[in-house]
Amino acid sequence: MTESLAPASSATGRFRRDGTPPGERGATRARRGVTFAAAVLAALAAGACGGRVVVDGFEPPDGTTDGVGGSTSAGAPDPTGPGPGGSGGAPPIPPLVEQDLGEVTAGVPVPVYIPPGTLGFTAIAQIMTSAPSFDPIGIEAITDPDSRTFVADYTIPGTLASFFNQGIGSAAVPQTGAAAAAPLVPGTYWITVGDGGFGAPAAPVRLSVWRRQTLDGRFHGGKLDINAFIAGDAVSEEYMQRALRTAYQGFVGLDVGNVTVHRLGPEWGFIDEEMLPIVLEQTAAARGRPALNVIAVSQFGGRFADAAGATPSAPSVAVEHGTHLSGIVVTLFEEPEVDTVILRHELGHFSGLFHTTEFQASFADPLDDTLRCSDVLGQLERCPDYDNIMFPTGGDLSGTMTRQQTAIVQASAVYRGIVEDGGGAAAPLPAGGPPSPARGAPAPADPGQAGQGAAITPGDGAWAASLPPRAATLLRGHFCGHSAVAGADFFALLRAVGGADEGRLLAIGRDPGAPVHARARALAAAGRAAAASAAAPPARVLAELQALAADPSLPRRARLGAIQGVAAASPTASRALAVRLAGDPDSVVRRMATRAAR
Repeated sequence: MTESLAPASSATGRFRRDGTPPGERGATRARRGVTFAAAVLAALAAGACGGRVVVDGFEPPDGTTDGVGGSTSAGAPDPTGPGPGGSGGAPPIPPLVEQDLGEVTAGVPVPVYIPPGTLGFTAIAQIMTSAPSFDPIGIEAITDPDSRTFVADYTIPGTLASFFNQGIGSAAVPQTGAAAAAPLVPGTYWITVGDGGFGAPAAPVRLSVWRRQTLDGRFHGGKLDINAFIAGDAVSEEYMQRALRTAYQGFVGLDVGNVTVHRLGPEWGFIDEEMLPIVLEQTAAARGRPALNVIAVSQFGGRFADAAGATPSAPSVAVEHGTHLSGIVVTLFEEPEVDTVILRHELGHFSGLFHTTEFQASFADPLDDTLRCSDVLGQLERCPDYDNIMFPTGGDLSGTMTRQQTAIVQASAVYRGIVEDGGGAAAPLPAGGPPSPARGAPAPADPGQAGQGAAITPGDGAWAASLPPRAATLLRGHFCGHSAVAGADFFALLRAVGGADEGRLLAIGRDPGAPVHARARALAAAGRAAAASAAAPPARVLAELQALAADPSLPRRARLGAIQGVAAASPTASRALAVRLAGDPDSVVRRMATRAAR
């Protein structure tokens, strides 16, 4: 789950951040001859004893500060009303405090004082350039006042974590069971920024720490603001708003606050590992801070093939927009129980959670109260953590969370906080960038869908009867981009559980009663199965995949799966299909066919 989701060795050249088409990919980026095939995912951070202080929607009286020193900046009035804790009112202390440590030197530990009442903090190291950098930077180490090490050499032992990324890196405390109790142990923490071993960055590096606090060091609720970016017609605005509110209203005790819809062009509808950091730059148009940016796309490809969601780091960054860590990217299936798990699972990563167990059996999260599975693929639904929201496939979609998992999300910097029982949430901090090209009014919450997702029965639906139950579960469930980047191959998983028969997969792809995303995955897998079954893929399989890809009566997602299947089975047939679809009225289908034929 924790290798780099967007290695700089495949990064694109300079792109505009206003949604204009990216054009052809730029040349491969390399720094001083060293390729940054890097990593990205969670760890730990700290707060500071000096520097500029910015507080979350809070302006102390008479121009005073919160006691740490420095100036303050206040957000706009909260348009969303009182928080879940009660009747509201301005917080008597700032729920979220930024301590700007300014320019720091890589490899030199920086002391950060964490006062009593702190639930958690997020450290952000950023290379200071006018446009987002692709050079590596991250959090090398974090130790607490008792000299306990939370992060060492950019990782947490026993996890797949690697805490550096392109131009910006982040880590948080808590992310381990040892630090998951609230409030944190007060005192001086030490944070070391580093370049991941790829050479010192050419530009200055800034370290900032965002510290979440309440009056008594306990969680009292808050509001999760969301910027929703829709690529082309990947999903309707109405469904996007409903899915977000269904997934996040009440999640870990938070209310949904402002939901703002932004539009991206259809050129952003297909995302692979090269395009991920570039599409995240488009969040420069986002409003308010902190806020979760959710980008909905039509299809994942490349190393993300068959994934339903991708988050660039655990934790990522909710307090600055337009960076390579500024959001999550999802494809929504318009099945509420599945989409709820996709959105919650990716928010879990965004806040700092790992998979409970990885497909690589020796790796798991660093929490004390989550269960582990000795063989995810072999046991799957028999795994003791199969019901957990952070199971690598989404599990049974019931969405269980442990106390420590919940505490980590509540301690993160992703929401506007409430500092006391009955208090109101802080107002948003303003965010720069151009105005949104389109905004939608918040849709009312759907109380009928606001709870946990319903569990999936492996044999749910007649379409699944021809497959082993585990194969049907994989086809319908969540597949996380972190697993893909860490080496898990969706087709290999499907084949291992007996689901790689091309005839059965084609039948599911044709079946209008099957979930459309299961049809798409089945058709893509049929091409892989055909390619593996003989020296030359069976002509009948290729012909059927080509016919399905060209059938305008099929749902777009199923057609995209068929295009991927053709590309997997035969590059020659894929090029012919691209020519055939050059005049297709669906621009996403045309673009996908052209990409697949490369």
